[in-house]
Parts: sequence; C-alpha cells; structure tokens
Amino acid sequence: MNTLYRDKAVHWLVGRPNLILAGHLLMVHLLVFGGWRSMAVRLLWLVALGLFLLWQPFVTGERRISAVQGAGLFGLALLSTLFLGPWLLLIWCGALVAVIGGRVLWSGQRRERAGYLLAFAYLACLIVFGALPEISAAVVLDPIPRDLFGRFMLLLLPVLLFLPAQPLRRRAGDAFDLFYGVLVFLVLAVLILGALAYMLVGGVSYVESLFKTTLTVALTLLLVAWAWNPRAGFSGIGSTISRYLLSVGMPLEHWLMQLAEESEREPQPERFLAGIVGHLEDVPWVLGGEWQAAGRGGKFGMATRFEHEHRGDGLALKVFFRHRPSPAMRWHVEWLLRMAAEFYLVKRQAHELRQMAYQQALYETGARVTHDVKNLLQSLQVLCYAANQPGDPVALTGLLGRQLPQIAERLKSTLEKLQAPRFEASATVDAATWWAGLQDRHAQLGICWSAAPLAEDSKLPGSLFDSVAENLLQNALNKRQREGGLEISVHFAEQCLRVSDNGSSIPAKIAEALFREPVVSEDGLGIGLYHAARQATAAGYELRLEENRTGAVSFTLAARQ
Repeated sequence: MNTLYRDKAVHWLVGRPNLILAGHLLMVHLLVFGGWRSMAVRLLWLVALGLFLLWQPFVTGERRISAVQGAGLFGLALLSTLFLGPWLLLIWCGALVAVIGGRVLWSGQRRERAGYLLAFAYLACLIVFGALPEISAAVVLDPIPRDLFGRFMLLLLPVLLFLPAQPLRRRAGDAFDLFYGVLVFLVLAVLILGALAYMLVGGVSYVESLFKTTLTVALTLLLVAWAWNPRAGFSGIGSTISRYLLSVGMPLEHWLMQLAEESEREPQPERFLAGIVGHLEDVPWVLGGEWQAAGRGGKFGMATRFEHEHRGDGLALKVFFRHRPSPAMRWHVEWLLRMAAEFYLVKRQAHELRQMAYQQALYETGARVTHDVKNLLQSLQVLCYAANQPGDPVALTGLLGRQLPQIAERLKSTLEKLQAPRFEASATVDAATWWAGLQDRHAQLGICWSAAPLAEDSKLPGSLFDSVAENLLQNALNKRQREGGLEISVHFAEQCLRVSDNGSSIPAKIAEALFREPVVSEDGLGIGLYHAARQATAAGYELRLEENRTGAVSFTLAARQ
C-alpha cells in the first residue's frame, strides 16, 4: 500500500514540472543565501537533488534505478553535500540555467515559455545577488542590502506555480540541445566574469560594473540576433554558418525515423509521398514544397525564388528555402529528398507487384478453367463419336448414363474454380471406379489399357487425375494424327498413372521447359502440361516426363515422395 501511494505521489509530481522546479529553486535559494554554512541546512541539498532528478529533461522521471546506480547517486549526493560551498552552488546554478536555455526555452506555448523565462531570470539573480557575494568579500551590493534581495526574490516563486507547464517529453533527440545549452552557459559566464573583471580593473562598485556589463552583453546579443536573421535582404550569419554544417535543422536519423513511421502508416505510394513531404514544413529553413508523381500532386507552404528540385522515375520533388541555399545545404536537402524518393519507388513497385499478382491470379484461373473446359469438350467429343458408331443401343445408353453425370459434376467443379482463383484440394474418388470410367470414355480410340491390382479402399483426387489423363491422352491422340500408326498405352497402379507412346521424342528445348512454363507448339503441347503440373504440385503429386526417346515417350503422374 505504501508503494502504491508513493508511485501515485511521484506521478502526481512529474505531471507538475513547475511545482518541482519551484521547490528546487527554493532549496537552492536557502543554500545560496548563507544556508550552506550550516550542516543542518545543507541537508536541503539532498532534497534539491531529488527534485531535480524528477524534473530533469534527460531521462524519464518515472524510471526505476538499480541498487548499484542508487548507491552511486547517493554517494555522489553525500560527497557534494560534504563539500557544498558557494563555488559548487555557482556552477550548479550556471548548469541549471544552461539546461533551461538548451531545452525548455523552445516550448511552443507562450505562457509556458514565460514560466521558464521566470525560472531563468530567478537563477541569474541567484548567481548575481547570492552566489557571487558569498565567494568574495569585495562583491558588495551597495546601497541595497543583500538580504533584502533574498527576501523579495522568494515572492517570485509562487508566480511560477500559476504558469502552465506540460510534462517534458523525453524522446531521443528531443530532450536537450547541447549547442544552445553551452551557448547560454558561455553567455552567462561572460556576463559574470566580465562584471568581476570590470569591477577590479575599472575600480567601480559591483552594482555599477554589473549594470554596465549587462547592458553591454544585452546590446551585443541584440546585434548578433539581428545579424543572424536580418530583414535587410541578405541571408545573415545563420546562413553563413549553415554552409559548414551538414545536419542543418534535420538530422539524418530523425528523417529516417519519419520515413519509416510514414511508410508503416501509409501503404499507398502517393499518400505516403504527400505525408513525408509535409514533414519538411517543420524545418526552419524551408518555407514550402511541391511534389508530383503518377499524375497526382500536392504542395504546402509558400513558394520563393530559392528552390531545389529532385526529379527521377516519374517523380518530381521541389523545396523552397527562406534564403539562398549554400552548396552544403543543397547537398543535404538532395539526400533527404533522394531517400524519400527511394522509399516512394519501393512502395510504388510493391503496389505494381500486387497488381501483377492479382492479374496473374486472374490469368491462371482463366487458364485452368479453359484447360478444364477443353478436357470436358474432348470427353463430349469422344461420347459423340461413340454414339455415331454402330453397336448395341443398350450398351450405348449405359455408357451415356455413366459418363454424362460425371461430365456434369466436372463442369460444376470447373465453375467453382472460376469463383475461387486458387488451387484447392479436389474431392477423392474410388480408384477402381475412376479407372473404369476413364476406359469407358476412351473405349473407341484404340488405346492399350493395363492396370496393377488395386486395394479395395484405394482413393485418389478425381479432378487432378481427370485433368492430367485427359491432357496426356489428347496430346498423344494429336501426335497420332501427325505420326500414323502410333501406339498409345495407359498403365494405372496405386496412386500412379503412366501414359506412353512409341512415337518420336520431344525436342530437348521443349522438354526442358515443359512443366516450368508455357511453350509454343503446333498442337498446343505445353500450356496444358504446365497448368497440370502446377495443379499436381498443389495436390501433393508430381507430373514428370519419365522417358523421352524415339520409340518410347512416357509421362507419369505419381504421389510426391
């Protein structure tokens, strides 16, 4: 229960960063204004460090630390408490000013930024009116007493509680800007050291030296700010420095992260391109952009006369800059746009592959249905041929009565394939019944039939064996028309069908590609075997050319071992 209340208290504090910051500033204030001299008051330093660990923007405040890390932090806290003095407090206040300047001054809300500016000014006053007079007796606040400053400064801390503040985001690359933090620390160091140097060299009071140094630094910063981003028509110092920086405003890792996230979020190529180009609007040196691809386009922001364009593979990306871009900036932008273009091309190729796969599924479905219909037509032609031959009418009626229901069932199965464009396991039939029906359908064609003894419960996939048998027999009959006197033999064993002839061999080039792809031939040999082989593979069988020499050509359908 105590652990639950403690966790709730920690989450409540983390959700109110201004309250934590105000508490930390209060502890530091008491220590700076003479409290560091008393060992009892120095214990407030441990409280200040704990509040800072909850507020700091570097790692997650709710994160649990290990026992070793906790022991190390506790040891450092005790050591700093033991040696606590004005110099350590001065360095701590300067570092805290750098943290605020390098991270939280970039808050987007005006009132929230005002709160951090108040904390920034409060720390600067702690350094000027609190820490420095503790270091040297020569630093005297005259004529206003130093203690009076300390009392009135405490009245500013409650104001910090009424200013809004959101919990700090602690994502990678978003927690602390080292460059701006160091810059703020150096400006503060110049102000403090400049005030001390001018006081000693010029022989003036500390207050006068501080006033003149502050005024000088303020004017210098104002001049630098104007020169950095002027309004007089030239690019300024900011553009000049960017000539030598490769990561101008958008690090490569951050851009890759945005590309990956947008790619996962949006599978459609053009919508992905519109989304990722829109991210360039957050870059400070970009005012607008345009994109065109696959007959579609879009834009954001505003167009300027400073632009950079990337074209390739039916894609056009254009970025408009605030100022004239340097060669280094153009090189950087070109790589950002090129990576976006590569992601787009990959998604477009994936989209085209999906379309091709859909068209291939339709083609294969149509080819299989055409092949089955052709086999059905051949069966009907055989029955019509048998009906036109003289013979016993009773036997003919029995043949038609046996074969027509089978043809109707096969036609129904063919129509079902048209609705489901994929290979499906066909229903099994009795092997002996299937073999008898195959002989009945081709009894008048002069084919030599032979079979091995079959088990009573022997089953086989009827649709597969019908398709392969009809295809092989029709190819053999077409070959008989070209080569007179051709003998065709069919042998059936357990889960194995062999169709042979004594004609000429199949050419090597055709035999090599016979079951791998459709082949061109004068009587259609190849396309049917290609689809029959794919159907056999899907059902767990293998269709192969077992023998291929003049006088002995043999095809076999057997279960895959």
